Amino acid sequence: MWQYGNMEFNMSDIKLYALNVTSLALSFSHIDMALKILLLIISVGYTAQKWYLLDKDRRDRKKK
Repeated sequence: MWQYGNMEFNMSDIKLYALNVTSLALSFSHIDMALKILLLIISVGYTAQKWYLLDKDRRDRKKK
């Protein structure tokens, strides 16, 4: 048993803290991947919309 100030730690506490830190790190890595995918989808959608509007503008100018 270890002691830090008035707090006492035993091995089960340390294992629990390690498990919590590991699960937190994994959840952040999943959030990071989800944000990357979301950003990719948004950027592809924005680019497609921009191309559509540019093509539409070009066709409208051609008709005049």
